[in-house]
Amino acid sequence: METIAIINLKGGVGKTTTAINMATLLALKHKKRVLLIDNDPQGNASQFFNCYDGEADTCGAAKILQREKPEIISKKGIDVISANISLLKADNTLRTSTERQDDRMKNYLASILGEYDYCIIDNPPALLMCTINALCAANEVIVPITLDNWALDGIEMLATQIEELQALNNRLKIAGVLLTNYRKTPENEVAEKWLRAHCRYRVFETQIRRSDKAIAATYYKQPLEEYSPRSAAAVTYRKFVKEYMES
Repeated sequence: METIAIINLKGGVGKTTTAINMATLLALKHKKRVLLIDNDPQGNASQFFNCYDGEADTCGAAKILQREKPEIISKKGIDVISANISLLKADNTLRTSTERQDDRMKNYLASILGEYDYCIIDNPPALLMCTINALCAANEVIVPITLDNWALDGIEMLATQIEELQALNNRLKIAGVLLTNYRKTPENEVAEKWLRAHCRYRVFETQIRRSDKAIAATYYKQPLEEYSPRSAAAVTYRKFVKEYMES
């Protein structure tokens, strides 16, 4: 099972949008068995798939941290493990545990190893214990970024954390950096050229194009392939998934 952590320590860069659309494209277009874990206490991916319960005592992602079996909910051709604010409570409890803290998600995924081809983990923009668990369980990391003055600094900060965690997970590597919300302007072209020249990690050739349809799709809770397959964002997400699978 290929386990991919979608992460950036900066918010608003399209992590959840990337996780949702990558998962649904792998499942619906490429006929893969896909598990999506919402590992963010905000629960945006869970809300998208209508499996968010703000009143629930314990969400699926929190149960993983507690070494309990989470509920798996089938939505739009994929299986989803939900998150809500109870994940933050479980995260805080885990920090004070005298037991090993980093292997909860790794052990859970090992127990379902033959059931899926891909596991996509959507992470919060913070290095919480749930994030560390995701990185210790994953074998690849995809880093969505938007082009601004802090993009490369954010990648380097995250890369430092990942390199330190390789002592716990020697399979972990950065699969690549994904440009999101991209507009073809002279400024962005210069910034992209600079990033490709200076980033020590792979930058995917595909840029996810900015599209109002991507925002609208979240309101209607539909993946782009369903809501607006001809939109620039949908077309480029298809190209990105193809590029990732062929790499």
